[in-house]
Amino acid sequence: MKVIRLTINVIAAATVMMLAACGTTKTVTETGKTTLPTAVTDVEAAKLKFVRNVSDRSVAQENITAKLKFRVKKGSKDISVNGSLQMRRDDVIRIQLTPMGLFEAGRIELTKDYVLIVDRINKQYLKADYNEVEFLKRNGLNFYSLQALFWNQLFIPGTDRMRDSELKNFDVSLLPQALCSVIELNRDKMNYKWQADNRSFEIRQTDVTYADARHGNTALEWKYDAFQNFGGRKFPSQITISGYSSAVKGGQRITIELTLDKLSNNSNWETRTQLSSKYSAVTAEEVLNKIMSIK
Repeated sequence: MKVIRLTINVIAAATVMMLAACGTTKTVTETGKTTLPTAVTDVEAAKLKFVRNVSDRSVAQENITAKLKFRVKKGSKDISVNGSLQMRRDDVIRIQLTPMGLFEAGRIELTKDYVLIVDRINKQYLKADYNEVEFLKRNGLNFYSLQALFWNQLFIPGTDRMRDSELKNFDVSLLPQALCSVIELNRDKMNYKWQADNRSFEIRQTDVTYADARHGNTALEWKYDAFQNFGGRKFPSQITISGYSSAVKGGQRITIELTLDKLSNNSNWETRTQLSSKYSAVTAEEVLNKIMSIK
């Protein structure tokens, strides 16, 4: 039980972290070959084309479900637990944790309206509205931003989907002699950077950073690997999330590894968690106290 409680604590820490949170002038063609632009307008057209290709390659399924191996590393702690991932486009992202596959110890549920963390062992839960998290509200981060990170997509903070007219808002560094080119977006104190494969247009890494002299620095890195065929497109079966915040005592880095198996577009599952009266609510402060207790 001690290991399970520690798992829940680290998962809570990781979730809070998620929320608080290669040079030439040649261009790329759809086949991955490079051509030399003849004018500034050609360069800009090539950049826009690259962003559009990256945006268009995302999976089209409404549901993504998979068996899951969930691994959390923080300091000397290294914990792995089995589970499942269930996602429905524009609706919910859910991670369920089932140690040894015998019972559910906890779950993380992200919906359009709230974040829910459930501790099945201690019959406790944390439920919070996105607007209650000042960092998210101040920087235009919402469910759709988190969804894009889980779904391996581009996004613009504060919007619910990518529109073609918004693609010109991204800055692009075309690096055809490297594996990836870089797509970037700056919003106030936030910086978003995507490294996208020059041939497949798959997003290989996303970096989100926040720099503020008063509130401290926060960095979140999402790496995507082991892409598999899924609904005619490719989806990563290995997602590694790593982050730290100077606002958290010690500024220790937390790393989450999500290894997906048996990807499916199954739609036969409930999208909202219902808790009985046996569960008691805890505050964000209590969750933070648990985080601080993890060495």
